Amino acid sequence: MLPIWERLWFLDRINKEIKRANESNQGASRAAHANSPDARSLMGRQRAQVPSRLRRFT
Repeated sequence: MLPIWERLWFLDRINKEIKRANESNQGASRAAHANSPDARSLMGRQRAQVPSRLRRFT
């Protein structure tokens, strides 16, 4: 178990890192709803074929 001061320090550090990352990478989202195929291809994240577990045959 960590002392309280160390827990607080760790939480503050994590929050600062998250804020810094959000400020520097505004458009860097991997969420499916935020990325169109064109945006994914510009970022180099295109796929020739979708993985089999993600294919849906309806």
